[in-house]
Amino acid sequence: MKAGFEDQAAGLRKLLRKAPPQVVAVSVFGARAMHWFAGQALTRAQGGRHVVAFDEMATSGNFADALGAAARFDLLQAVERHVALDAVRVDAGPGLSLFPSARLARALNGADRVLSDRFADTCRALQRGSDLWLIHARPDEGRVLSPLASAAHRMVVVLDGSPRATTEAYALIKRLDGGPWPQIDLALAPARDPDEAEALLANLILVGHRQTGLALRRVSSLEACAAAAAAVSDSAADGVFLERVLGLAKRRQRTSMALAM
Repeated sequence: MKAGFEDQAAGLRKLLRKAPPQVVAVSVFGARAMHWFAGQALTRAQGGRHVVAFDEMATSGNFADALGAAARFDLLQAVERHVALDAVRVDAGPGLSLFPSARLARALNGADRVLSDRFADTCRALQRGSDLWLIHARPDEGRVLSPLASAAHRMVVVLDGSPRATTEAYALIKRLDGGPWPQIDLALAPARDPDEAEALLANLILVGHRQTGLALRRVSSLEACAAAAAAVSDSAADGVFLERVLGLAKRRQRTSMALAM
């Protein structure tokens, strides 16, 4: 098929798409893992998908840095209507839109009715024409994920195979036990010592499964994760993801208020 017709076909698919986008949360451990994640996002976008990425990490070495993108605003500023949504969007490559979301992720933990309603409006606007949402999930000090990441259809843990990254990944996996996902996907980025990395990952899967009630599945790319997310998103009514985000935000607000009393 000629390039012009391919572009037209891709545009038509976006217009006709009625299912909500697939939503995958990705937690990354190690610089090599971050670059692997960025490469996977670009590959998905270059394959004709419209990918929207949310970066919950504000410090250097984040997803934006791995993509070579420069961000000015946080998505929270668009939700609160201080700036236009398009001003927050970072063009990270053909088909890949990046939205820095560190402040939004924190704000959703105690979102009031106004913020929740405005977030819902923003969320619906971003859903139009998008195929895949990737949330770079950044756990807080207690290894708790944001409502945005916790509502994703699938959860992927990416590590670079170093002992430190493996230890941190295991700590998160234990924290996710009893959470919204009965299965966690694990991906191994190219490592300095492939043999050591393979051994550490195999042990992580063995011990993680033994110590938690989670099924741990190794994946070689985000393709398998997105396909599994599609099975969930395409079978659910549009808005289910959004309802989960807002439900989690509301529960955490109540918890915060109760602790403050």
